[in-house]
Amino acid sequence: MAYDEDLANRIRELIAGDPDVTEMNMFGGLAFLMGGNMAVAASGQGGLMVRVEPGETTGS
Repeated sequence: MAYDEDLANRIRELIAGDPDVTEMNMFGGLAFLMGGNMAVAASGQGGLMVRVEPGETTGS
């Protein structure tokens, strides 16, 4: 399944101008990497996938 191109464009607008950002097809969607690490992705299953540092979560 292809990722949501409109969502990908919205992400691009938010991170535009950051020279450290690259795009890569990943997880059936389009991932945006910062410094080589996945930061956010337009999922191939619909929706947004965001990487969160483990210390910033309230795990169960």
